Amino acid sequence: MRKKTNCQVLALILILAVFMLSGCQEDTQEQAIGEVNGDIITQKQFDQHYRMVLSWYQQTYGEVDEKNDQELVANLKDSSFQDLVVQKLILQESERRGIEADLEQVEQDLEAIRAQRDQLEENGYQKFLDENGFDEEFLKQEWITQNLFVQLQDEVTSDIVVTEEEAQNYYEENKTVFQHPAGKEIYHILVEDQEKANEVLKQLNEGKSFGELAAQYSIDPGSKSRGGDVGLVNEDTNFVEPFKKAALELSPGTLLTTPVESEFGFHIIKAGQQLDEGVWPYSKVQDDIEASLLRYKQEESFNQFLEDLQAKAEIKDFRKS
Repeated sequence: MRKKTNCQVLALILILAVFMLSGCQEDTQEQAIGEVNGDIITQKQFDQHYRMVLSWYQQTYGEVDEKNDQELVANLKDSSFQDLVVQKLILQESERRGIEADLEQVEQDLEAIRAQRDQLEENGYQKFLDENGFDEEFLKQEWITQNLFVQLQDEVTSDIVVTEEEAQNYYEENKTVFQHPAGKEIYHILVEDQEKANEVLKQLNEGKSFGELAAQYSIDPGSKSRGGDVGLVNEDTNFVEPFKKAALELSPGTLLTTPVESEFGFHIIKAGQQLDEGVWPYSKVQDDIEASLLRYKQEESFNQFLEDLQAKAEIKDFRKS
């Protein structure tokens, strides 16, 4: 048998080093950096979630220099770790209560992200993953946790209500919030194309309810649940020009007989009253007040619920050991 030359020995050492380094990187990624009631938080989970938090922060407040902004980076990393602690608690509590993620909805949400990114640029979704250091499993788990978060919050806060007295008191104490400028009440139903607009208009002419048709057909999420109500419109309103021009030309109480096209689709427009500057009556804003107070009470109650879960949990942060 021939002896190995120095070059062959060196090549063998280099190959072994590559395999060992690769194995070390994988081990490091799976290394536990924390525990929540025995459930491990890995370095990989932390790194990807931190990059998501950092990306959100930079989109909201501007670029972060990770070398010079060390205190900020430390705070963002602590926040990321805290997020993962809460995620573990949500997963554990959901399992204890028998709450399961709606995986079909999760896939629909992820598919919407894929389609949106790929529409912006070729292979946009894959570039989004690569640029941020994400993998699909990470994104899926984030969406699963969010889905469980919503279901758990609904269950925990299901008995919370807002009384008529609470809503009335809020209105009386905050009337300045409900001041409005002069303008015309405007309602619309937004649809994708001319054919659908003509179909809806035909039903309106046959006596169908504008509010019901808005709820059924409108693709404007902000107004469809309010019967198509987009609020008061005047010359200062920041709406697309074709829509605003048609709305302001309508006489109070009339329906535009020809749908108006804008960059968002086709609008079927109805005008309500012409109002002077003033304060909305309680009856007009009651539903909004009750919905807003309910959201506030639910969020406050659920945050306290999560704080209680965390206070009882056994949490370990190995980053600081």
